[in-house]
Amino acid sequence: MNLEFNIAVHVLTFLSRHSSERFSSSELASKVCVNPVQLRKVTGKLLENNYITTQKGKYGGYSINGNVLDTPLSEIFKLFTANKSFGRIYTGTTNSECKISNEMRRVMSNYHEKEFEVLESFYQNIFIENILNDILMEGYNEKI
Repeated sequence: MNLEFNIAVHVLTFLSRHSSERFSSSELASKVCVNPVQLRKVTGKLLENNYITTQKGKYGGYSINGNVLDTPLSEIFKLFTANKSFGRIYTGTTNSECKISNEMRRVMSNYHEKEFEVLESFYQNIFIENILNDILMEGYNEKI
């Protein structure tokens, strides 16, 4: 899991719960407990993929775009992890005379791909609605 994925799920769950309201980026960042720059990076992708909308002006802000409660987390996971570079995560080099060093990157890269397939499969049957229900069942607080 990465932070952007978590922020996206948080934003979609929060905006679904407050579907008739709009929130400025600073308000939404405060509700999601991240800084506005982090939030805008995530909301940019959510806007681009039509999960949320934004309206400019005095009464503008972010809002949910229709009903996303039936959105599987696997969609959001792919959106925020596909082709994502996490910096250097493999050791070894193809320039090495050592067979282990020479092949380590290739082998670990294959495992890494399988790891993402497992995670994507895990999130396939979990929906934004499940997240909201899990939160509400834990003792709903009107402050959400």
